[in-house]
Amino acid sequence: MTDTTTTIAGLDIAVGSRERRRDEIVRIARAADEAGAGAIWVTESMGRDAFSILTELALTTSRIALGTGIVNVYSRTPTALAQAAASLLELMGTRTLNLGLGTSGRALVEGYHGVPYQRPVARLAETVRVLDTAFSTGKLPPDGTVFPLGGLPLGIDADRDRLRLYVAGLTPRTLEVTGAYADGWLPIWPSRSGRGGALRAVETAAEAAGRPRPAVAGYLYTVVGAEPGPLRATLAWYIAANGTAYRRLFESYGFGEQVERICGLWAAGDRDLARRAVTDEMLDDSTLRGAPTEVLRQAAAFRRAGVDRPVLRLPGQVSTGDCLRMITALAGTT
Repeated sequence: MTDTTTTIAGLDIAVGSRERRRDEIVRIARAADEAGAGAIWVTESMGRDAFSILTELALTTSRIALGTGIVNVYSRTPTALAQAAASLLELMGTRTLNLGLGTSGRALVEGYHGVPYQRPVARLAETVRVLDTAFSTGKLPPDGTVFPLGGLPLGIDADRDRLRLYVAGLTPRTLEVTGAYADGWLPIWPSRSGRGGALRAVETAAEAAGRPRPAVAGYLYTVVGAEPGPLRATLAWYIAANGTAYRRLFESYGFGEQVERICGLWAAGDRDLARRAVTDEMLDDSTLRGAPTEVLRQAAAFRRAGVDRPVLRLPGQVSTGDCLRMITALAGTT
């Protein structure tokens, strides 16, 4: 038997809101619920919104916690987020809602939502404070600068004890917001070896604010009992085709030469070579892969590195049937 910290009860599952059919997302969530996983997180970018999917999951699962991973703070006001979260909690019995928030990026915010991408860190910080106040007091705060609200009642019961406010972000200022205001940090591609210093930055901000360190729920792309091709493809895309943030992240992990090679091949149109240029060492430091017992052992290593809740992000390239088999395999490893 593996260490008790590595059973499926200590793991969460994350799925993309537009990578699969809606009924397939429900099947994965129900399998995670029945297997004993801690939470199911649903992403949001283009396509389906997270809250409508989570509403369906609240009605078709029984015990598992639910989460947004993430929703951005531009497409909804803090009040709209509070309304959505409180309404969802009404359907969840005594379960917890993990509200993952982030700033997203200029391309999506302006090109998809038509909202100016202005003051992202200030908007994120104030959104977290509005949600905290609304759920703690039942009223919206009257003293905002980005959102000058009027101190009105939220108008729906809001249970702060069942809401966890997570912030996703990697920039120094976002990490400061996380440490100072949030219940948790939701990084993607965290380092198992603890490289980069982001977790320490969150801890430092929390110490400066006189708060305990926020919980860490780390998104870890995962394949169980299968070849790691989907992991290489996903990481290559993040590094070479998704802005500069993840390129800088893996450079901070000490993979500068590998990043340069991946980006060069991608820019030259050699996408297959770029994917193959993702090294085993890069995967070892930021993903979960292998046999079920090995995945659980790796998850325990991430826990020791400060990731309190390993969140198994299921790659969109992996079929729903294989995702269900991965969850069953992990649940059967005791």
